Amino acid sequence: MEAGGTRRFTRRTWFKAAATLSAVAAADALILEPRWLEVTTRRVLVPGLPTPLEGLRVAQLTDCHLTGVNFLEEKIARALDELAPQLVVLTGDIVDSNERFGALSEWLTLLKAPGRRLIATLGNWEHWGRVTLPDLRRRYADQQCELLVDEWSALSSAGLGVGVYATDDSTGGRPRGVKAYPKGKLAAQILLSHSPELLDSALASPRFDYCLSGHTHGGQIRALGYAPVTPPGSGRFVAGEYSTPRGPAYVGRGTGTSVVPARFCARPELAVFELARG
Repeated sequence: MEAGGTRRFTRRTWFKAAATLSAVAAADALILEPRWLEVTTRRVLVPGLPTPLEGLRVAQLTDCHLTGVNFLEEKIARALDELAPQLVVLTGDIVDSNERFGALSEWLTLLKAPGRRLIATLGNWEHWGRVTLPDLRRRYADQQCELLVDEWSALSSAGLGVGVYATDDSTGGRPRGVKAYPKGKLAAQILLSHSPELLDSALASPRFDYCLSGHTHGGQIRALGYAPVTPPGSGRFVAGEYSTPRGPAYVGRGTGTSVVPARFCARPELAVFELARG
């Protein structure tokens, strides 16, 4: 100790402190944070939204990269039961291979509920993992989940239609241009597109009341609020709300991990949106 009782920090002391901090960060990234679910809620303002549709809830799950139904998946299912959304959308990278179909079926069983619609679309890993599309579609259908690939579907509530259009993924697949809803007027229109870069493309026209994407994992490993790496197809997007040419958008952080089984300052997210009159 130096004169006056002041401790002198040697190089060895700094190395010990750095090693301790690194161990704590590694434990957080590998053990704690990948299982530490964050539920986020937002109001989505829709101009002219009919009164009967105010309060309709949409939940987004993305980038699950399922390996099984474990603690995190069970926690998500419990949170959905408490929040009671009328629509749950799964915006791609749900499974990485045909070998995960059993886990998918088990988890969808937990997600189902009376009065709740489930809609899914594709991510890049369903393509890169060579997931067999007809078999995947059948697995979803067996659990009352609709798989959309460059297609519209409509959710009817109080006799009014909320349209959902889901693109093929623009990183691993080949999305076509979005066509107008073929069956008349909708009270609200939602776009699902796994890779958010598409939201800055003319392929995603026309405008929607809200757009939902994933793909980025929120950076997955972040430092001081900065994501040093995002996957191809992310464009300018990392996580959260954005203004895009296709309408206001939200890029979810997802719930799983890819390449590296860790998350740091990018907790798994269940995002919930409540429609309100704008």
